[in-house]
Amino acid sequence: MAYLYTVTRDGRISNIPITKQKTTIGRSKNSDISLSDNTVSRHHAEITKTPEGYLLTDQGSYNGTRANGVPIETAYLKHGDRIQLGLAKLTFKEEGSTAHEAANSLVLTTDEDYESGVQQILKSSPLESHGGSEELLLQIRDSKEIRTRENNLVQAGADKDSQEYLARLARTNRVLFVLYELSQQLNQLYDLQELLRKILDLIFMVIDADYGFLILTSGHKGDELIPVVVKHKGDRMTGQREIRASRTLIDKVIHDKVALLTSNAMADSRLDGAQSVMLRQIRSAICVPLWQKGQIIGVIQLESVRLDNQFTQDDLELLKAIGSQTAMVIEQAALNEQIREEERMRSRLERFHSPQIIEMILKGGQETKEDIMEPKELTATILFTDIIGFTHLAETMPAREVNILLNRYFSRMTDAIFSHDGTLDKYIGDGMMAVFGPPVEKRDDAERCIQAALEIRRQLSNMMQEISEERRFDIRIGINTGRVVAGNIGSPKRMDYTVIGDPVNMASRLESIAGPNQILIGEETFRRVKGKFKIQRVGAKKVRGKSSEIMVYEVLG
Repeated sequence: MAYLYTVTRDGRISNIPITKQKTTIGRSKNSDISLSDNTVSRHHAEITKTPEGYLLTDQGSYNGTRANGVPIETAYLKHGDRIQLGLAKLTFKEEGSTAHEAANSLVLTTDEDYESGVQQILKSSPLESHGGSEELLLQIRDSKEIRTRENNLVQAGADKDSQEYLARLARTNRVLFVLYELSQQLNQLYDLQELLRKILDLIFMVIDADYGFLILTSGHKGDELIPVVVKHKGDRMTGQREIRASRTLIDKVIHDKVALLTSNAMADSRLDGAQSVMLRQIRSAICVPLWQKGQIIGVIQLESVRLDNQFTQDDLELLKAIGSQTAMVIEQAALNEQIREEERMRSRLERFHSPQIIEMILKGGQETKEDIMEPKELTATILFTDIIGFTHLAETMPAREVNILLNRYFSRMTDAIFSHDGTLDKYIGDGMMAVFGPPVEKRDDAERCIQAALEIRRQLSNMMQEISEERRFDIRIGINTGRVVAGNIGSPKRMDYTVIGDPVNMASRLESIAGPNQILIGEETFRRVKGKFKIQRVGAKKVRGKSSEIMVYEVLG
């Protein structure tokens, strides 16, 4: 069976089985795998079982589908492939894969006759202090006194008590190093799994264990356990292919919300009836919860099979402190990744959309509507503008200077579009197309479009006064309003959000018959803005592609 391994924005992990012949993925609640993420289209992608394997297919989504960082239309999946839908990230996994991973190397056994136990054990709540670990950190703070005492001990010669103190001091230094490294790794490692693997490595530096593992909870009720990282002590156990871990300890920690320390587990009355513990003859085990916003999102468990190495309450308190930090690291790492993805998407969207529209796309401002970026029919006002005689102008200027002039012109014109909450559709040579309405239709779209056209004309006049006379030029502007289909056109490797329909063609035709610096609008646009601008009737005009004449109006100001 195949699975999709997902990490949500708050660091929660899910393992979703792919059981159907065709599995749909999207933001829609009707999708087989529903992702609550506004950057995921309602019908984003699907996975189909074929004789050749599992085939991932993009369904014309707005933000596209990527496999291992590459935009795809279709792609066969193999174990470990990374899938990205919008900001949502998933990993494809197959049972029976030879790849080494925590899920394959750790087996959780079930004890049907497990009893809850009768002895009181240390409770672990995010609101409680960590006792011994807090005392440990207080020792670290008074570093001057520690150094003075250490120097005196070295000069006088260390007795047994002093040797124990020096051992505690060395351990304290390692703890301080671990806490420092936890904060450093958060900024250096971008992969959550690699970050958790590093955390377990750091734990082994301060707590002597034979093996340990980090498990995260999943499922709606948090009753599914997903091993994320498994670690052995040194090289002598790396050849061991499988660890059989007792679920007895883990269940007690999660369900009773406690931290559990058991030394010589075979004789521990709290684990009466736990067959897996007896069979494995654990000598010492320590398991602590990972708290996040009042919920347990996982556990860290360490075990020792050496009779001369039993965990102490100090070990428990220390692991509790590190576990608390780990939960915060998981949450912060997921948040950091979300921020990085939003920054990349924002950078792409800023080329085409106004800041207000970008916020709607990224933050989901239209929660009661369908996905605002999904292809749909709506009313839009389209603006076309073009430079008159640009070909002749380009022939008289060096190519580099033509490029500079165009960039300067487009920069001002695009700012005029964005300042009136429009969307830049595309640049067409020396021309530009903008739309008002998609992706979010508003009552004053036509009015804002004409305001933008007037601003474009003002900006052009200012720009022409700043350049030499032989390089000055005029433009034409055409505007039309009507029902269009707004959505994605192109391939997964290059997808553009645009509008199609006859009103778009009509706006282009109006622009082509306009005079120098003239703004021509169609009948529907005039009807929507009548009385708000100074407009004169031009009359019926014949345009290319239309069998009959159309009524044309000019915006004067």
